[in-house]
Amino acid sequence: MSLYNKTLTNTGYLDTVKKIENIRFITDGKWDWEHGLGHYKRVAKYVHKILSQLFVDERTIDLGMTAALLHDIGLSKGDKVDHAIESSRIFTNFIDKNDISKKEEEILKQAIIDHSKGKDIKSLIGLALILADKLDVTYHRTENSSIQDTMNKEIQKIKKVDIYISNTDLLVSYETANNFDVTILAEWPKAVTIPYKTAKYLNKNFKFLINGKETDVHKFINLKL
Repeated sequence: MSLYNKTLTNTGYLDTVKKIENIRFITDGKWDWEHGLGHYKRVAKYVHKILSQLFVDERTIDLGMTAALLHDIGLSKGDKVDHAIESSRIFTNFIDKNDISKKEEEILKQAIIDHSKGKDIKSLIGLALILADKLDVTYHRTENSSIQDTMNKEIQKIKKVDIYISNTDLLVSYETANNFDVTILAEWPKAVTIPYKTAKYLNKNFKFLINGKETDVHKFINLKL
């Protein structure tokens, strides 16, 4: 059994996730975006796609997907703690020590610490987790939000987000309702700045598409990182 699947059957993990799902998180007094198992699985799917396109081995993909399941587990302590740091402290509670080497544990720890702010990229697992977390910006995150402000309503128009990495380009593609206002992402700039940063880290061109049309995001988001 893969480490990812083993984590998904860990009763302690599932109980902790359920606890998180029963908490309403208000970020800066504004958003209570979904942070439950649905988010973790979507992030894991993105991690799989990113790492596959970077041609890493199956173990690295498995570790990256496992990190996706555990990257927000610190939210079980509430929204008053730094959830990235807290997650990095407790994620090993849900992994059998015999299933992971010390070196792998350190890679996951660093990736989880860095995933929120995306300031540091120290491994391909870290890169994939940072990027995947910011790609999960579809309607799933806000459709059940108790706060239906302009930002949340606009995000509900994002139906699908995909990523393609070639020898030369890193391309993020949004499939949205026709009346989606892309400038709303200025209120959540990480959705664009993090893919841009990872593209530069990989020495690739960054392209951002809305419904198949390349969009100039420089107009409303500062990409001079």
